[in-house]
Amino acid sequence: QNYDAAMFQDLGSAPATMEAAKIADFYGCTPGNVIEVADAEQAYVQAEMKGTPTWVCLPPEERPPWWEKRWPGMKRPVCRLKRALYGHPDAGSFWEQKVDDHCQSVGFVPVGPEWPSCYFHKSLGLYLVVYVDDFKLAGPKNSMKKGWALLRQGLSIEAENGIDSEGSH
Repeated sequence: QNYDAAMFQDLGSAPATMEAAKIADFYGCTPGNVIEVADAEQAYVQAEMKGTPTWVCLPPEERPPWWEKRWPGMKRPVCRLKRALYGHPDAGSFWEQKVDDHCQSVGFVPVGPEWPSCYFHKSLGLYLVVYVDDFKLAGPKNSMKKGWALLRQGLSIEAENGIDSEGSH
């Protein structure tokens, strides 16, 4: 449009909606429940690249020193990208699929197709909302530790923080 460049970003991913996050807030504010949040550590690179092989050229300062010894004079060495990297058009989709697969493998069931990236763990009574690399977990206070432990079995997630009833950490 208007002869401007078009930018397409992560068309395959479907992050949670604002309404989904507000439902977590509501659920976490009911008697006996709490809300906690945590960020994934370097989220996208936790996911493997899939599909068409992608090759990248590393800048000189990022190349291992042994490369020059093994291949002296090489001008623009390339290597296969094995992990999803921020900026790759499909990185968000690969990360989202990893999160979805893991959440389901530890008992978090998707709420439904109209609520992407939202899960409920029936036995623990926990509601999980994932927005890219942000995890919001709401439910019974005595289930939270177990819920975070399950999520960390396959995902690298920073320490969680509680949210008070006004929404601040």
